[in-house]
Amino acid sequence: MATRRLFSFSSQSQSSTNPVKWGILSAGRIASDYAKAISVTEGAVALAVGARCRTKAEEFAALHGIDTSYGSYHDVITSPDVDVVYIATTADHHFEWAKQSLRAGKPTVVEKPMTLSLSDTQELVGLARENNTFLMEGMWTRCFPAMHKLRQIIASGELGQIVYCQGDFGWKFPIDQPNDRIWYKESGGVTLDIGMYCAQIGRVAFPKGRLKDVRATGTVKNGVDYSVMATVTYQHDDETVEDGLLQFAVTGAANTEERLVIQGTKGRATLDSPFHVPERLRIHKDQGRGETNEVVYDYPLPNDPFVVWNNPGSIGFCHQINEVSKAVREGKTECDWYTWSDSLEVALIVDKIVDQVRGGESNDMTKSACQ
Repeated sequence: MATRRLFSFSSQSQSSTNPVKWGILSAGRIASDYAKAISVTEGAVALAVGARCRTKAEEFAALHGIDTSYGSYHDVITSPDVDVVYIATTADHHFEWAKQSLRAGKPTVVEKPMTLSLSDTQELVGLARENNTFLMEGMWTRCFPAMHKLRQIIASGELGQIVYCQGDFGWKFPIDQPNDRIWYKESGGVTLDIGMYCAQIGRVAFPKGRLKDVRATGTVKNGVDYSVMATVTYQHDDETVEDGLLQFAVTGAANTEERLVIQGTKGRATLDSPFHVPERLRIHKDQGRGETNEVVYDYPLPNDPFVVWNNPGSIGFCHQINEVSKAVREGKTECDWYTWSDSLEVALIVDKIVDQVRGGESNDMTKSACQ
């Protein structure tokens, strides 16, 4: 086994003559983690925060050393000093505030899911295109160096033709907290919470494939999808290439291993747990049945100056912050690592899963993700 340590990252704030100035919508838990990550990312600064309660915004600003706080989201969006708006509200408010931000011409990053439906995501993408404004769904996993390396290896053909990929993601939902956002009928449930982490792998494994079919089964608890098993099929224009399969399980009933395996005809790639914050990529080259040659690529997380995070691995937001800042400086409207097409396809997959598990909708794939 060969091990290669390939990435280093300074976690100390460094001065920049022209930092990208972020405005944060929400003073909640994930917004707090994001503000911490901004504070240790070179060339970025959290300039303003807005909350529905001004007192909460002021407390958040004091905690994170943010200069300006507002008692509304609108004031952040309209601030001439804010370069990028980060929307970290509960998911049921993403669409509304992303629309306002894009209409104001602000580069916008929306926490996952971008919206609660394919149609709403299509509308936001259309608005971003119309206004020539940067828009990204916060799929931070795609911005990690380990994920970049994985895509490079797949593109090189080193693993051969990708046959299938399998992944899992689960965390225990707060059963004793019936008012937690995870139980919201419209925006709660396991698929809208973490399903996209697995669903987005299809476009990594099959970059030239087209979505063919989505089939899902699962359990429902308190009116929302609780445990889900899904299979997504990709077809290729080349009829000699067999369909590719993505299979994954997500659950709110257990803390799962959270590992991803991508199997090709010449070998396999594994992102070790937790794959949504990938630090280790293992490549096994096929040497015959039951025999492989392993190469390990390590990409440690940035040095972490904080003791407490609301979500493990959140220091890794630094990677997304860097990519967004770079894209905004370059005048791009999309992030190279997670494009509008990525968001649209994942939104379609998530729609299908939620409909099938909660309501038994058919698997008709005529609804296009690329409009």
